[in-house]
Amino acid sequence: MKKIGVPGITALLPRMDSEIFDPDVFSQSGLFVIRKAIPAPELARWREEWDAFYAAHLAGGENVSRFNPVSIDLAVPPVLQAVHQSPALLDIVEQVFGPDLALYNQRFVIKDKYRLGDIFVHSDFPYHYGWPNKASTFLALGPVNRDNGGMFFYPGTQQFGYLADTGELDPSVLPAGWPVISPSLEAGDVVLMHSATWHGSYPFSHGPDRILADIIYQPADDPSSVALLRGQWQTELRIDQDMKNRLYKRSRVTRLVELQKKLDAAEAALAATRV
Repeated sequence: MKKIGVPGITALLPRMDSEIFDPDVFSQSGLFVIRKAIPAPELARWREEWDAFYAAHLAGGENVSRFNPVSIDLAVPPVLQAVHQSPALLDIVEQVFGPDLALYNQRFVIKDKYRLGDIFVHSDFPYHYGWPNKASTFLALGPVNRDNGGMFFYPGTQQFGYLADTGELDPSVLPAGWPVISPSLEAGDVVLMHSATWHGSYPFSHGPDRILADIIYQPADDPSSVALLRGQWQTELRIDQDMKNRLYKRSRVTRLVELQKKLDAAEAALAATRV
């Protein structure tokens, strides 16, 4: 498909937000907001389970992730673990990837009075294993807006592909006038985002807790898949956890770990001389 610039992306903006998903718009923009995507009874059950889970494990500021404070590392109840299996969600992503669908990952991300921070502009693509043909569904379990830490997106940036590194991106490098959007969501709304689309989020200032299910779907031919959701497997290969742990004998990450250990040792030795 032809790559499009600022005028083309801007022209697509009104078509990126609807109760009816348009896969052609998504393929060009890397972003789509689907309103009222989840049936009310299903959504109500999820929210009931979440509220009980939050009261038991998170309401007092417990279990804040050291490395990503908004990500919930604690295992959620079975009903919430199965959110990615919702037929309503699978019907949407099947229009992107075809009938053979698999799961890459599911997690819940929250902002509240204990988890306030913003998230810098980044692309998920360089952090993933397997192939880049992935999409995140950000499913709102309650209101999401700028005040309570809502997300913002640079539609169309997935067209740049892999950018040779990971970290905080600088949107000032984009052509002048590149649009950035921050959709306000209600419970049951879904943002579908290509994994190479640039995005971030605002800090929590006030309002209800911002609760999102972040689910990454992909075609069933990707070896990094963890579960088949529809259709048939199209790969005999797997990148399991053991393989992930042993992929590199040496890499940028291992070198950074080594350097950090040397720095810690040097600082400890310097501190000992001051005693």
